[in-house]
Amino acid sequence: MFLDNLLPSNLGALAAPACFLKRLRYPSMVSFGLLANLSRMRSRNIIDGVDSIWDIGANRGQFAFMANSIWPELPVYSFEPDPESYKVLRQNVSRFSIPGNTFCYALSDKVEATKLKRYAEHVNNSLLQRDVLNEHPLEEVVVECTTLDVVSSQVPEFNAAFLKLDVQGFELAVLAGARDFLDKCLFVLVEVSFAPAYANGAHAGEIILAMRDYGFECIEILDLLRDKHGKNRILEADILFQRTALAP
Repeated sequence: MFLDNLLPSNLGALAAPACFLKRLRYPSMVSFGLLANLSRMRSRNIIDGVDSIWDIGANRGQFAFMANSIWPELPVYSFEPDPESYKVLRQNVSRFSIPGNTFCYALSDKVEATKLKRYAEHVNNSLLQRDVLNEHPLEEVVVECTTLDVVSSQVPEFNAAFLKLDVQGFELAVLAGARDFLDKCLFVLVEVSFAPAYANGAHAGEIILAMRDYGFECIEILDLLRDKHGKNRILEADILFQRTALAP
């Protein structure tokens, strides 16, 4: 991803040198564009007043690391269903002394055991089938699935959460299982797809409409991924939503 909505990518380092240095020091943990924009949003008091970070689709702790760089005082609750990635997540949380907790769960709108599809690129792991030519999962593993409402009810009191969703097309199901949670959420950051790569995966437009129904409005695009081999179209974006009202 690139810092498309600040400056052209070749000039991005000039806009956020501290973030660029962190990217150089921890290349596997930092998306420069996302870190730079999150930092800018907080420094301008746009993302303000949050009391906890909820990282759904934590993978190996990349977002937790970046969030902790910006909000070192806040707990980060990280969810990752893949056992191998979860093991590395736990190691990174310990290594960087990130406060909060980790959970080896998939999130959805129901509580059940389900199958996670594991791909060669671990960031592509999903409960959905990749809808890309000749790309098949390496294996399927049974994982525990629950809802954000169930888990968050067991966490110490919070009233102003920042939720991040990166669940490879499964966003609408996660949101459907988080209706009570969203009432205590100020901001939601969702990686949305304009060219869905998963069978029955949610499209960006569906997510934007759903977030409006939940009482949130889109306030910023924090990062973009473009198709560099085609017409330079947008494939994915990290969209930031802010609560405007309680959903009916």
